[in-house]
Amino acid sequence: MMTARLEIWAATPTPFTPSGELDLGPVAAQATHLQTDGVFGAFVGGTTGEFASLSVDERKALAERWRDIRPEGFGFGLQVGHTELARAQELAAHAEASGADMIAAVAPYYGETPSVDRVTSFLADVAAAAPNTPFCFYHIPSMTGSTHRPSAIVASAVGKIPTLNAVKFTDEDLMEFDFTRRAAPSVRVFFGRDELLPAALAFGADGVIGSLFNGLGSVAVRVHEAFTAGRTAEAFALHEPFRAIADVAGAHGGLGFIKQLMNELSPHAGDPRLPWGPLGAEDRRAARELAARLRPAIEEARALLLGEVRG
Repeated sequence: MMTARLEIWAATPTPFTPSGELDLGPVAAQATHLQTDGVFGAFVGGTTGEFASLSVDERKALAERWRDIRPEGFGFGLQVGHTELARAQELAAHAEASGADMIAAVAPYYGETPSVDRVTSFLADVAAAAPNTPFCFYHIPSMTGSTHRPSAIVASAVGKIPTLNAVKFTDEDLMEFDFTRRAAPSVRVFFGRDELLPAALAFGADGVIGSLFNGLGSVAVRVHEAFTAGRTAEAFALHEPFRAIADVAGAHGGLGFIKQLMNELSPHAGDPRLPWGPLGAEDRRAARELAARLRPAIEEARALLLGEVRG
């Protein structure tokens, strides 16, 4: 029996020149690579995209480039969160004008927003600036420091945000993932911890958004196919490259290391800006060595995926 393919969105890195300026040249290659690799769409300007280090003008230019080059049928999501409400609204309106399929936003993240009601009021004001575009709440407490439960935010927001459509759930708490999925049946919850994909599938995940899909999209397709066919041990074994990355990244620069590793496995996007980069020589070497270890599994998955497409 055929099953629906996992909806994979890659949280794309923002390309920079060697001198650290925004570089829009690699975006077309990023889009082509992702579509070929079984990825559904690009989630642009998120944490992996280093949005907090980009100016509003840079974020608009990046959005416009993706608008101009995205392949037919390829998803286009934009993260428009900002610490200043007016700037988030400006970015949301620009995203809608750029034809984004989805806008996402973090809540204010420099200091805890005091209540769930205040969080959802802020998100409602952002979403109202793009009234015709599906809205996604971006939950990533490791970066925002938020202690509010996303299930409570969804329960509150569903009555305030007519366009509320999704949550990007980037957290390890699988029980809360389940609670968030139950909070509003109309709101889809995308899982965002790539290193826990098999566990998330067991909890019912049918869509994911994450950084590692820039290089391992085809591997994720295989993991999902094995899992949905009941071959759970095989799915866990196929997923090993994701866990290997999580194991190594923490010792070699975290998000900056992930960008360097994806540079080895997908179109080159330059060094990360502060605070994530540039990486030192040892960290770069670790990325090259890990990429070499992972390539056989990636190439096998891509070959199988291409065979399915051609067949």
